[in-house]
This record gives sequence, structure tokens and C-alpha cells, in this order.
Amino acid sequence: MPDKTILISEQDRQRIEQLMLFCDLFKEQEKRNIRKLHYDASRGRVVSPEDMPADVATPRSHIVLRDVATGREFDLTLVFPEEAEAHPNPVSILTPMGAALMGRKTGETIEDRTAAGIRRLTIAAIAPPQRP
Repeated sequence: MPDKTILISEQDRQRIEQLMLFCDLFKEQEKRNIRKLHYDASRGRVVSPEDMPADVATPRSHIVLRDVATGREFDLTLVFPEEAEAHPNPVSILTPMGAALMGRKTGETIEDRTAAGIRRLTIAAIAPPQRP
């Protein structure tokens, strides 16, 4: 699938920069995902949290995905790795699925590589993170 420009907050971009600084400490798959996130973030459009559209996947967003082949829906919460325990159905941005979701919008389709092959997943809904 072609790369698309993502929307990202300055805070999330800086957190990805920090992950990139320590990239060598991670497992090989996580390194690839950090590099992908860093690349996407460096090309992305930075917006303030207040101006982030509600239909964009950001850390702490609750996301509903629909499998294109089966129509089956499931939900998750996109998180930074250290936040996983605080959220239901967490998916880290360091997983292939999490990296693919970051900055994408409702209606977009991502590819999730699994042991069984590639799944195409459409973002059916996004609930933005709760703001304090």
C-alpha cells in the first residue's frame, strides 16, 4: 500500500524521536517499526492536540477495525508500550499493526502481516483519547 502523510501531535512526534534514540535496545521487529514510525512522523503534518481531528488514530485512541475479507469487527486501544496495562485491548505502536495505524483516519485500510498472511483491515471508527 502506498505511504500516506499522517497527522501527528508534536508531543507524539517527540516521543517517537526518543524511541529512535534508543532503537538499538529493542528487538529486531520493534526496531523496524520504530524506523517506520520515525519515517512517517518526519514526513507527517504536525498539529496541536486541540486541532487533531477526532477521526485520526493517535496513542490512547479507541479504534474499531473491520477485516475486509470476513467483515468481522474488533476493537483496540493504540498505546505507547509503557501504557499498555492502563488500557483495554492495548496494541502498542511498536507492533506492525500499531505502527500501521498511527496517524491514519477512519475509512482508511491498513495491511496487517500475520503468520497466516496479510490481513486487510479498515478503520471503522475512532474515539479520540479523553483530554484532561
